[in-house]
Amino acid sequence: MSPSPVSKIVVWVLKVLHFKRIVEKQALGKIARSRKGFVPNHLKKAYSVAIRTLRSREIATFEHKEKVTSTHIIFLHGGAYIFEASPYHWKLVQKIVDKRFCRMTLVDYPLAPEHDYRETFEMVEGAYDMLVSTYPNDHFFLMGDSAGAGLALALSQKLALDNYPKPPAGNILLSPWLDLTMSNPEIEKLKHSDHILSVEMLRYAGLKYSNGDNPDHYLLSPINGVFKGLPKTIIFYGTEELFYADCIKLRSMVASVNEAFVFSEYPGMPHDWAMLPIPERDRVVDEICAIIEE
Repeated sequence: MSPSPVSKIVVWVLKVLHFKRIVEKQALGKIARSRKGFVPNHLKKAYSVAIRTLRSREIATFEHKEKVTSTHIIFLHGGAYIFEASPYHWKLVQKIVDKRFCRMTLVDYPLAPEHDYRETFEMVEGAYDMLVSTYPNDHFFLMGDSAGAGLALALSQKLALDNYPKPPAGNILLSPWLDLTMSNPEIEKLKHSDHILSVEMLRYAGLKYSNGDNPDHYLLSPINGVFKGLPKTIIFYGTEELFYADCIKLRSMVASVNEAFVFSEYPGMPHDWAMLPIPERDRVVDEICAIIEE
């Protein structure tokens, strides 16, 4: 399916504004942290919200006040492991909750450069364990976008390797960052079509997040992890984003290893288009809702 006229306009605006340079400048400079609470105030008014803390950080679960199912999505936001959750993340997850009446939990996990991946995994593993204990009858899905999608996949791999008694029922990955090294030679062909991410910015963010450890480790680059035995995993990716190359690589890697992997390719879409106010975002929401309904 061809990109919608609205998506074409949005991509054109990103290009004209040199949005990629803006993101790169923010990443390479001193990152300002928000003084506002993790959960938006409007969400607290519209839904039933439970906020728990772990390692001095928030784990926020929200659901409809009148109706809720046993489906529970744990969402890990993107942002190259250095940027906080944005209003676009909250807007996306609200759409899913409104459509399927599931529980949704967002984790305010530690970010680089103040923290590294070891602290991040301590937090997200602890959050998963806390939620499983708090909602023992729920069916959990791990979901994330960009860096958060890479984190979700790595967490799913670790839970499988650790033989965790209640692993997720599925993984939903949006434009996942699969390899911190950005060493796939096919990425070179995508540098000019991605108007959000730059290789230089990503390598810098990855260096801060890994904090000197080998970036090839699966907790940092889940493309190097184990895929056999993982639950149903759907991966959404656009053909114009830098991560397209590694998504195609992963598709060939898992073809003979795990039939539960499903790849949903969106022609002409930029990185993380599911966060943008375009018709293709709603298509992704519909696909996600169909998956969790199964």
